[in-house]
Amino acid sequence: MSSLSAQLAQVASNNATVALDRKKRQKLHSTSLIYNPKTAATQDFELIFDNATKALDDLVDIEPKFAVFTKSLFSEASLSIDRNVQTAEENKDLDNAVNAYLMLASSKWHLAPTLHATEWLVRRFQINIVNAEMLLLSTLNYYQTPVFSRILNIVKLPPLFAPLSNFVRSEKAPTNLTIIKLFNDMAFLKFYVNFTSKCIKQNVTYTNQLLFTTCCFINLIAFNSNNEEKLNSLVPVLLEVSAKLLGSNSTDCQIAAHTILVVFATALPLKKVIILAATETILSNLNSDEAKKSALTTVGKLFQTLRGQGNIDQLPIKLYKIIDTKFPLEYLVGFLKENNTIPADKFITTYIRAIARYDHEKLTSIVKVLKTIKLEKFEVRYLINDLINLSEILESKTQLAEVFEYFISINEKLVLSCLKSLNITPEIFEIRLTTALFTKHDDSAAALENLDAGKVVGKASDIPSFKEFLDKNSASIYTENKSLLSETDETYIKLSSLFVVAVGRKYSPGQFLTTFLTTLEARITFLTRIVISPSAPTALKLIALNSISKYLHNIDKESNVFTLVPCLVVALSDVSQNVRAKVRNVLSQISNRPSSKHYFLSKKIYGDDITLPLLSPKDSAYWLKKFLEDYVVDNYEISDLLIPKKNAKVYILFWANQALQIPIPYAKLVLLNNLENANISQGSFVQIFEPLISKYIEERSNWEQRCKLNKTNFTGFENALVNLISNKEKNQFMLDFALNGLKSEHEALADTISERLVAIFATLKASQQLQIVQSVIDTTVEGEPSYDSIALLQSLPLSAEIFNVILSQNRINSDDGAKALPKRRRRHSSATKSAFQKEEVTVLAEVHLRKITIILETLDKSSINCTTELLSSLFVLLSDLETLDQDGGLPVLYAQETLTSCLLNAIESMKKSGTTELKNIRADILVSAIRNSSSPQLQNKLLLVVGALASLNSEIILHSIMPIFTFMGAHSIRQDDSYTIQVVEKTIKTVVPALLNNQNTSTSDEAEILLMSFTTALQHVPKHRRVTLFSTLLEALGSATSIGPFLFLVSQQYSGCLNGFKLGEAKSLVEFTKALLTHFEVADQLSGIKDLLRLIAKLLKTTRDNELKTELSSATLFSNDIITKPLTELIVFVQHTFAYINKIIKDDDTDYFNINGTLSLRVHTALLDKNSDSEASALVKSNFADILEQILTFINEAKSYNLNGNTNNDVSNDQSSDVNSNLFAMLNTVLTMLPINDFTESALPLLTRSPNKDIRYQISLVIGDKFEAESIDSTIPATKVIKTLLTRIPEELGIPDLAQVMLNTLSGLISKFNSSLEDKLISKTITLAIDKLNSESNEVIVSSLTVINNCIQIVGVKSIAYYAKIVPTAIKLFNNLKTSTDSMKQALQVSILLLMATLLKVIPSFITSNLSDVFDIILFSDEVDVPTRLSVIELVVKHIDLKEVLKVLYKTWSEISTTSDSVAISLFLSGLEATVEAIDKKSATSQSPIFFRLLLALFEYRSISEFDNNTISRIEATVYQTANAYVLKMNDKVFRPLFVILVKWAFDGEGASNIKMTDVERLIAFFKFFNKLQENLRGIITSYFTYLLERTNTLLLKFINNEVADINLHRLVLNSLISSFKYDKDEYWKSTSRFELICEPLINQLTVIENPIGKYLVKAISSLAANNNGVEEHNQTMNKLLAAHMKATCSSREKLWAVRSVKLIYSKVGESWLLLLPQLVPTIAELLEDDDEEVEYEVRTGLVRVVENVLGEPFDRYLD
Repeated sequence: MSSLSAQLAQVASNNATVALDRKKRQKLHSTSLIYNPKTAATQDFELIFDNATKALDDLVDIEPKFAVFTKSLFSEASLSIDRNVQTAEENKDLDNAVNAYLMLASSKWHLAPTLHATEWLVRRFQINIVNAEMLLLSTLNYYQTPVFSRILNIVKLPPLFAPLSNFVRSEKAPTNLTIIKLFNDMAFLKFYVNFTSKCIKQNVTYTNQLLFTTCCFINLIAFNSNNEEKLNSLVPVLLEVSAKLLGSNSTDCQIAAHTILVVFATALPLKKVIILAATETILSNLNSDEAKKSALTTVGKLFQTLRGQGNIDQLPIKLYKIIDTKFPLEYLVGFLKENNTIPADKFITTYIRAIARYDHEKLTSIVKVLKTIKLEKFEVRYLINDLINLSEILESKTQLAEVFEYFISINEKLVLSCLKSLNITPEIFEIRLTTALFTKHDDSAAALENLDAGKVVGKASDIPSFKEFLDKNSASIYTENKSLLSETDETYIKLSSLFVVAVGRKYSPGQFLTTFLTTLEARITFLTRIVISPSAPTALKLIALNSISKYLHNIDKESNVFTLVPCLVVALSDVSQNVRAKVRNVLSQISNRPSSKHYFLSKKIYGDDITLPLLSPKDSAYWLKKFLEDYVVDNYEISDLLIPKKNAKVYILFWANQALQIPIPYAKLVLLNNLENANISQGSFVQIFEPLISKYIEERSNWEQRCKLNKTNFTGFENALVNLISNKEKNQFMLDFALNGLKSEHEALADTISERLVAIFATLKASQQLQIVQSVIDTTVEGEPSYDSIALLQSLPLSAEIFNVILSQNRINSDDGAKALPKRRRRHSSATKSAFQKEEVTVLAEVHLRKITIILETLDKSSINCTTELLSSLFVLLSDLETLDQDGGLPVLYAQETLTSCLLNAIESMKKSGTTELKNIRADILVSAIRNSSSPQLQNKLLLVVGALASLNSEIILHSIMPIFTFMGAHSIRQDDSYTIQVVEKTIKTVVPALLNNQNTSTSDEAEILLMSFTTALQHVPKHRRVTLFSTLLEALGSATSIGPFLFLVSQQYSGCLNGFKLGEAKSLVEFTKALLTHFEVADQLSGIKDLLRLIAKLLKTTRDNELKTELSSATLFSNDIITKPLTELIVFVQHTFAYINKIIKDDDTDYFNINGTLSLRVHTALLDKNSDSEASALVKSNFADILEQILTFINEAKSYNLNGNTNNDVSNDQSSDVNSNLFAMLNTVLTMLPINDFTESALPLLTRSPNKDIRYQISLVIGDKFEAESIDSTIPATKVIKTLLTRIPEELGIPDLAQVMLNTLSGLISKFNSSLEDKLISKTITLAIDKLNSESNEVIVSSLTVINNCIQIVGVKSIAYYAKIVPTAIKLFNNLKTSTDSMKQALQVSILLLMATLLKVIPSFITSNLSDVFDIILFSDEVDVPTRLSVIELVVKHIDLKEVLKVLYKTWSEISTTSDSVAISLFLSGLEATVEAIDKKSATSQSPIFFRLLLALFEYRSISEFDNNTISRIEATVYQTANAYVLKMNDKVFRPLFVILVKWAFDGEGASNIKMTDVERLIAFFKFFNKLQENLRGIITSYFTYLLERTNTLLLKFINNEVADINLHRLVLNSLISSFKYDKDEYWKSTSRFELICEPLINQLTVIENPIGKYLVKAISSLAANNNGVEEHNQTMNKLLAAHMKATCSSREKLWAVRSVKLIYSKVGESWLLLLPQLVPTIAELLEDDDEEVEYEVRTGLVRVVENVLGEPFDRYLD
């Protein structure tokens, strides 16, 4: 921006609030944040300030920081502050205060006080203008709220906020895309970042603002995700705002920064330097735990974005220390466990590599971290290499053992690969770490031979001499003469570690052993322990075995070293084949020694106090020899070799004792596993382990610690002990161990025992099983066990007997009286209730309930074969639970529901097993439980139990059926859930058949009771559940017999709804019934309707048969007082029932969507489908015949049923009429359901033979409706019907209504089947119809005309033969109707009109002779709607020669012009317009004289018409439009003479047929026409003005002389001149003669012009001047004439319009008139001083301004 522009912008800004005029000041003051401008304008500052201070006080209560503004912005002094008079420094301070307020108020815009307080700043300090940027920034996060819309409406939008301009003063809020575009502007982005920095600095940020900011930055990043250049430009901005946010102490700010950084780094991978710097910044200011978690997540995700080489290098030491300070390793582990889905493998890799580099103390804790995250393979490789390299220099290398054990467990091949790449063998590495690591060691022997001490200790480490080594570790020398197998683990581990180090440093093993172990016993047992130690490296084991072999030679020959064999046998389970081979060699060496009775260390090998039972020398020698013969080194499994068949018991006891006494956990585990896998019975040796087992739970933690120290799998060790619990376990101590283990706090032990119990449970005795189950249940009830006791119970293979015993032990109610009183109901006892009031009883009851619940849950999950006893116990338990519920008030619902599931499973099990005989089962308990339960879910399940019982043994529930169904009708079916309905349906399906199959009950009565019970509740059943429910009920009861009674009951409800004006409910009943019936076979549907009609007939007979009435009174179906209703109510019910039947069987539009098909469709299918069952078709026909017979019986016997109203005064004629109409409607519906052939066979006999005229009438209607829906293929039945009608119509003429209906039906059939009918049949039909045109009944005539019309359309041109009989008769009929008031007038007119329309299309040439009559019919068919008549006019224009039409129209006008029917006039004009539009040019030219004669007659219509002026004007407008259209079809040669005729007619009255028409009226008509003509033809007819130029001149002079004073004519003349001047393209008006002739009289009109038309005169004068532009003489003439009308002597009006004329002239052609201006100056000067203010104002503001615009200089200099 240039310096000048900047200065101007500054000036504009400073003056934005300066209002120099009143309007601007008012506008500024009325700008309000709250009020509309009108209200705001009436408010003073004191009122606004008062409201604002109150609002500020409210804000202070919410946020005390607002109090500071009470002394500045909201002080009393602020009332007098005015920006416009303050210094720049003062305004700056004011702006700072406003900005501070806005930043603080930013979080409170959702509160009303904020609006009211800010209102003061808007009104007093115009912050919407001066502080607009801060106002928008502080509220931008509210962009979707009404508050922001208000702010946008009043703010002066700064340039940076331009994207928001479309939403200023708009109802729409800014869109998300708009906000993104706003932030995409780098200038705005930096501006917003600056604003955010200020908010952070002043500590006024808040959650919503930060959320908005974060979302905007994220959307901005996403918006530019494909624009790398843009993203790179965002780097410094986003890093800056992130740094500011991270520097805040607000957790929300820090989390916002975290989010921004993660998203940005994901979209644009940042350099590692930036990531490290960002990480350091993130960690520098963490306080809250939430921020720490977010920071750690962010750091992990940031490191994940690193790409390229070095992306997982160790962290810089400074950053590592910061991370270690903020996130200790234990915290990091806990976080990763909780958030294991967060990708952070790269960060963890760099972190662990940093530990390996800087912090060796944490090496032992690395595994905790590694177990919480999954690393990529390359990351693991880097870590392994780092740690291997670290082992080279680390002094205490054992720290790495646990880490490498973990790596080997997840990927041993990778570790081996890394070692190989560093030229280190696995054996050397194991020795280096002093522990066994790898699973395979095939080259251990070779590794020992080539052992390089430098590789073991590391190249960076020096190897001390053995003496130095000894001096350093002299404290570890072992001098005792005892077995190291029994020594503590700590002592052994220390010695073994030193041994490994010694071997690694290549000291002599013998030297180490003799130096550190001073006794032979200690050396051999130490070496033996190494061999069986899982932690010893394989190489070390081989050295130990070699040493053992040597030391065996040092033992005297009399000592039997078989005591070492058990340990060496354990060593045979080693994974290394080399070790196993060495062990075999040692065993062979022992075998070769003599077998003496003196066993080596026999009394202290496993401890000084342990006496070890040993084999006899002979047995030991035999065993070892046998073992070595059978043993193969390649075989891991030796359990089959452990117990020879010979003396098996001896060996079993020996090895069992070895397993018991050997102190090493691994050895004990191996021996126990071998004993378990040996093919022997565990019961034979388990007793030996009682000392171990009985104390194991107490010593478990000790064993767990020992296993850990010896690197033995403790889980496997514990499993081996638990597996001692054998099948068919007889030892009580083992069961006690199992039960105590389940009760212990050790979850792993309890789970292991659970699995074992599940495996052996089926082999235990019933008493043991019961003991286990009872113990588990008690443990579960007493507290929360450490294992899943419920899962254990559900997994145990429990039998029905077990459950029965347990349930029997946990009863409340005794069932002793069950046999005596199988049907008794449970009675509530007051004593029981009072007992439950005691706390100890309540506690016991709650414990009992928990126990019962556990048992039931277990039973529910068990698949058992239920017994009658168990089922009986379950029913007793159901009663117990009801007692706990009703008397104790305990929450038994869950237990009841579980029990119900158990009952269902039990019954289903008994079904499968074929058990049907049930004892001691009380169904009344079920009924009581159902009734007393408040839970719909439980009620549903109990109903399912009822159904299941019924299907198992129906007799049990027979006596309880009715209470159950009564309950279902009152409660269950009213529930609006699918499960309840399914339950009810299932219950119905199972219980109802049991009821129907029972021989001891009345099936029909029971079924009717069920129907009434359910139907009574129908209105309460949810609508969408009704169909499924009741279809199930009817199917169960037998649809063929139950549909009728059901419909009878529903019809009563339908009638009740209609009587109560509940039309919606009545409609829903109909819809329900229709949907319900579709679920049944068509024969069953018809049977149901038939039964319903018979029930109605039976009901009606009771009105005259008292015996029948008495009989029906006792029937269940009639027990609801329907039979005792008064006759009038009964008739109403019958009427409603007939209507109900008709609606349920009749198709309507909604049936189209019914996938099951309507009744009509299914009837058609049954009767027409060739593949359908013949018996089913016969049944359908039979039912149909019965229905039809019953309906006809109702109609014919209406009188005897008192339906016609003539025999009983109580029944009104209206009621009987409604009944009959419903009957006939039903008859129609029933008949139309039949296929067409069956329908014809059924309907025609009724039409010809029925004595009842009403039936014949209805049948005729039905036939018409039926065939209307049929296809054209039904010609044969249609022909039969037509022939029958042709016979019947003459016979029915005495009954006009019936004859009319038959004729209408005949007409419909003719129209439908037209050409497919025989010609003779058509001929007979048209003859009959012509004959009936002479009927005295207009109804018959109308129908006859319709028949004729349809026949003519079929016959076509052949109808000429009937022309003479049809057309004259029709015309005569129409003429007779003109003065008629008959109700059939409209129908007759329509029929005649349609007949003429048909004739126009079929034989147009013949109808021309009667065209005048046709127009007469069209124009005067006043009862027919206008569109119909217009369509007939279109047919006339389309089919008749237009010359003839024009002639007829001319002749017709003379008659129609005298009518007062405006519609007829309008139709005539429409016909004329259509004719003119359609006529060709040649015909138009030839008929032009006729048309113009008609045109003159139409021009004169005004003088004779009685219509109002508006109507006549509309008629004339149509005439002018039509005339113009006609003129366009003529050439100049033809039109000119006709135009001259028009001119003479207008000005001279020549040819005028109406002498009453005045000259003015003719002139008005002419000029209207002429003006329209000029608008259309424009310059083409300018020369035509010649024919009226002089006449127009004369007329203008008459206006001047006041001889003619019609203002309308005056306006039309001026408009004609304007158009002529305007469209003159041939300089017609530049001719001096024409100009002089018209100029002066035109300008002189100024003397007489009226104000309303003055503008037309001004336009005419200016148009004449514009037309003559360039002709100076003409300009001078006009100038003089106009100046003459502007003299002081002229009238004010004259001068005013003259001035306006001159002004318009100068506006149009001012340059060519400049030469004449000096002549006009004096006149203008005089007019400027005119007495008339209007004239003076017009000259000053109008004329002078226009002249100045033309001159280009002020007009004053001319005046001077």
